[in-house]
Amino acid sequence: MKHNILPATLASLLLAACSQHYEPLYESTTGLQPGMPGVQPLVQPVVQPQLPNPLDLPGKNLPTYVNAYPAGTHEHFAAKKEYPLTMETYADDSLLRQVTRANSKLVICIPQQRARLYVNGRVAMDWPVSTGTNGHETPTGVFRVIEKNEDHRSSRYGKFIDANGKVTNSNADLTHGLPEGQTFEGAGMPYWHRFTPDGVGLHTGKVIAGKRLSHGCIRTQNHVAKKFFQHSVMGLPVYITRAVEDYYRGGFVKPIDVKYRPKPGNDYTDMAPVEIKIIPANSPEAHFQA
Repeated sequence: MKHNILPATLASLLLAACSQHYEPLYESTTGLQPGMPGVQPLVQPVVQPQLPNPLDLPGKNLPTYVNAYPAGTHEHFAAKKEYPLTMETYADDSLLRQVTRANSKLVICIPQQRARLYVNGRVAMDWPVSTGTNGHETPTGVFRVIEKNEDHRSSRYGKFIDANGKVTNSNADLTHGLPEGQTFEGAGMPYWHRFTPDGVGLHTGKVIAGKRLSHGCIRTQNHVAKKFFQHSVMGLPVYITRAVEDYYRGGFVKPIDVKYRPKPGNDYTDMAPVEIKIIPANSPEAHFQA
């Protein structure tokens, strides 16, 4: 038996199909159907694209480069064309007042020659440093602040002075021996933070943006070292790394060539040794570096 579909009926079916195809999506919390009173359109959340890591942005040398981050933020500071080769310092005083050994960490980035203090996953300070030169490399690894001294002097590096008060060697290393009849004056290391028992730490010293100048320590401009000293705490985790940290994971780092390696499976975020050991200045093992 044949079934004949009238043209009017076919047109009605096509119209209904088209209407269903283009019907917008709705979500009902009342059991009502689309088109009925009380039914609201289903709003899709707007997902903002994540901007690149501001610590390691490509294309800064292009004339079309634009800093896409809000002014006044650390992201904007790190996204400037001159960063990281700048002597400028970033500081967020509200974050600095929250520093504890549990919620903060200091990251020393060897390739960028920058230090960044993270508090609750956000950058509280960012400043230029000068680390160790060839033959005096700053060790990478996971450490802690094990000593603070506002007015420290090196017991290894400094200058030799003869009986007449004349400086005979302004870059002396006491481990090579003291010339007869001369005295040794240790190099000043204000706002000292010790990281290792054998004398690697952070202190005031000459800094040139992007340049390694020290015998192994992390040199910092005096005004910056003072500010950091005012807010730093004993036991603060310190990460010295040859990699640029993951900015969007709160400074997450996985150190390369670490001296103190955390147990396998941990995420390296707070696994430095917990024992705090202070080495007295007159101890045989205290060979401070500048």
